[in-house]
Amino acid sequence: MSSSQATCSPARAQRGETLAGLLVGMALGLLVLAAGAHMLAQLLRNQRVSLQESHLQQDLHFALEVLTRELADAQYSALAWSSRSPGACEDDFCDGPEDFSIGNARLDWSLDRNHNGRQDNDECTGWRLHSGALQMRTACAPEVWTALTDTTSLRITRLQARIQCVNRSGWLQRSLWLQIEASRPGDFASPLALQRRVPLRNPLPQAVQTRYCP
Repeated sequence: MSSSQATCSPARAQRGETLAGLLVGMALGLLVLAAGAHMLAQLLRNQRVSLQESHLQQDLHFALEVLTRELADAQYSALAWSSRSPGACEDDFCDGPEDFSIGNARLDWSLDRNHNGRQDNDECTGWRLHSGALQMRTACAPEVWTALTDTTSLRITRLQARIQCVNRSGWLQRSLWLQIEASRPGDFASPLALQRRVPLRNPLPQAVQTRYCP
């Protein structure tokens, strides 16, 4: 074997080992990069879901707040002092189902907004769930309903109400338990649910218990 061959063989071996190490290093680097990209994508996905849930909760709280604002004054009449007693209720705000009723995903009530003791056509209000939207009633007859939520950003899936009545000295003290559920369109996760107890400020005579406190 010549001296030149002896000196070239180790050089070739050294170059081969360096190339293999480079390939291994590149492969490890790609694996680390892929793992980092996956972790980043997961982090961004979790942040997006958390942000969507936060917005959903805010929107649902706002809807529930608007819903309960007037509900607490259901069946208010400025002349109640003269038209209501434990044995009778003789005014426009306790003589029909439009004054207070709970139905399937629907709630109706009336109140004397202008304090004149008479029920005007715009003093029948209420809420209902219709095709994923929460709607508000704005007229007695014919009924007029206006959507308050946008189904492209918030889909209401449940609206439920339950009344509790307590008889105190001939007067019915009432509370309403509300439950509302909603989700984002296209989101198949469990919907967000909120509950609230709403005390009704205006007691009713015991005489109308079977009508408004089933």
